[in-house]
Amino acid sequence: MKVLESTQEFIERHPLSFLFFILGTLLILLGVTDKLNLPVFKQIVSNGDYRLASLVLGVIFLLVTIFLYYLPPQGTAVIPKELKKTFYERENSLSPTQQQILNFIKRRNRNSNSSIQQEILEQEFKGRSGAEIFFRLEQLYLLGFLEKQENGTSSNGIPRFIYRLSSKYRKEIGKRD
Repeated sequence: MKVLESTQEFIERHPLSFLFFILGTLLILLGVTDKLNLPVFKQIVSNGDYRLASLVLGVIFLLVTIFLYYLPPQGTAVIPKELKKTFYERENSLSPTQQQILNFIKRRNRNSNSSIQQEILEQEFKGRSGAEIFFRLEQLYLLGFLEKQENGTSSNGIPRFIYRLSSKYRKEIGKRD
């Protein structure tokens, strides 16, 4: 099970390296064998004149795999550790106010996909400023708990939103019940 998880993590983190690894491996196998039986392609036969080229290209692709793995391209996004956690772990690390907001939204639309307006949340949590509620909702959105949709603008031109539990989070809390 651990090998499967680490393989899946490798594929997710280094998709280009994985692609070059698969191509390199196939080319090397074609270079050292007469034919290759794969479930999808039934039978791949390499031409004898190109076996050396296949072997050399396979080795080059494997070297590119190693190069890409240890020296990833610049600008690749690093996934924050918070997003690698399960929803349960993320929920436990929320501040008390964010937990209150999330619990309010869960009570309002747990079994449905209905949305709740930003104004209703601001009214429910009157002790907090509208800006604070907005930023706490944004944090919940960025952590994957909520989905949002623009719902017009306020009188001073600031966008207003409606929020609902994200489909992934709804699915997760459905498993816990």
